[in-house]
Amino acid sequence: MVRSKQIQGLRAIAVALVLLFHAGWLPGGYIGVDVFYVISGYLITGLILRDQNFSFAKFYARRAKRLLPASFLVLFLTALFFWFLAPVISRSQFSKDLLASTWYVSNYLYAHWQNDYQNLGATPSPLIHFWSLAVEEQFYLFWPILLFIFRNRVKLMVIVVTGLSFLSSLLLIQNAPILAFYSLPTRAFELGFGSLLFLITSSNHSMKSSSWLGLIAILLAGFIFNSHTAFPGIPALLPLLGAGLIIVSQKSNLFLELGLLQKLGDWSYSIYLWHWPILILPTLYLQRELNIIEKFGCLVLCLLLAFLTFRFIENPLRKANISNIRVGLSALLSGLVLSAFAFVLNVNSASALDLNSIREQPRIYADGCQLDKQATAPKVTCIYGDISASKLIVLFGDSHAAQWFPAVDIWAKKHKYQLFVMTKSSCPAFAIPLKDNGAFKAKLCEKFRQNALAEIKKLNPALVIVGNFEHYAGIKAESFTKSTLPFKYLLIRDTPWPNRDIPSCLTTNRKCDTERPATISYQSSNIYDPIPSLCDSKKCPAMVDGLVAYRDQTHITVSMAIHLAGQLGQKIDALVAG
Repeated sequence: MVRSKQIQGLRAIAVALVLLFHAGWLPGGYIGVDVFYVISGYLITGLILRDQNFSFAKFYARRAKRLLPASFLVLFLTALFFWFLAPVISRSQFSKDLLASTWYVSNYLYAHWQNDYQNLGATPSPLIHFWSLAVEEQFYLFWPILLFIFRNRVKLMVIVVTGLSFLSSLLLIQNAPILAFYSLPTRAFELGFGSLLFLITSSNHSMKSSSWLGLIAILLAGFIFNSHTAFPGIPALLPLLGAGLIIVSQKSNLFLELGLLQKLGDWSYSIYLWHWPILILPTLYLQRELNIIEKFGCLVLCLLLAFLTFRFIENPLRKANISNIRVGLSALLSGLVLSAFAFVLNVNSASALDLNSIREQPRIYADGCQLDKQATAPKVTCIYGDISASKLIVLFGDSHAAQWFPAVDIWAKKHKYQLFVMTKSSCPAFAIPLKDNGAFKAKLCEKFRQNALAEIKKLNPALVIVGNFEHYAGIKAESFTKSTLPFKYLLIRDTPWPNRDIPSCLTTNRKCDTERPATISYQSSNIYDPIPSLCDSKKCPAMVDGLVAYRDQTHITVSMAIHLAGQLGQKIDALVAG
């Protein structure tokens, strides 16, 4: 077996990468999870195949003792602090996260909810990091069964599973990148790679490699990867190979064997459990991002709690002589207690605000006409307004165009126009230089834009109403001012960008004003500017004329769009005759 000190040091490096990533200090630090997967695949396969008296009951009980006590402790305390620190109206969503994390299915639910881990939003879940633990637990559930079924063809089975998983990762990255990031079938190749390392090294003791080269590969991936990297897929091979070089190395690595790294390796599981709730809960309470000193303090607290958890919970229970049945019953009871807590959180999520009304999205979302990040063509069946009319207008752009649908629909019905909707998340109407960012793929956006322009040309509408989010990362104002469109259009100037969840903020009795945005001088003169109606000379309040202005951290509410429909309608009237 490979020196345990090498693996402990590697664990320390992996968890340090994740910490730096979540603190916002290392763009590709998320690859620490991939390093953990290689270690897990290697160790678990060895544990199973080396055990001459292997039993499924003993294996699952051992995994439960090793992983569940610390995990359930962190879940319970995170939920408890969430109750006191986070806005009441956010309890309902958190209760779903807690339930999914308790039963280790959160990876699929985060994929379903389109939580982009590489590009987390303004208010991510305090439990989103449990997705990787869910993948591992699912692997532990199925892997012993596969090894038993194919016990006479183990190496072939591992090669086939690893290869098929890698291929599925490559395919899904193009069509469903968020699912590719979170799911076991597209992550299994990383665990399978670790398993192959065990099978190879167990039959070839003379195999040599450079642990220093492996360490360089891992650190290089941490620095050069970012949210624009299509992950996992081919980029994941760099940290995987780096981890593999370290694991199979027969030479001592003084850096990885440092006493500090050995301790961090021991605590790595508890560090991983604690770090994200400790970083995110203060932001939910303060309703702002943490500064560098606050983040550093949070990480110090994380290390302290990890030490205590390892010392008094994780390590003692791992070594305790407890029957398999008792372990299973304890795990089930703990899971039920956490599930009950999730239920209580959900039923106590009521607020003085009418949350359902505030959070309501324009109906084009439910109709499937506000397209997601993977769509490339507008739906020509998305027609609203007066569908029997002979004249038509088009609503075109990203979600900041879509937020105006209720107002535009009112005008179209009143003036007897068909309203065609061609909107897609994160895809502005103007041609600006976008980059891949997590699940967002710029080429898909450009395909949608070209297809939409072609459809608009065929329709020959009386007017195209366009809108754009004005705060895309790295995009300068000049990119918008130089862009035009090849038809008659009305540009709706972007609304203020709170960049924090306004409904949640309002429940905390804090000031929730937003800075008045800078003015962008567009080339077009046909502009409707909602800023004067949403802001005073310096600030943009969260409540305007008695209405909550924003449904989340960036979009106005349906009621606010309807409230401003008259102003927008006057602009449309000025451009459309008859």
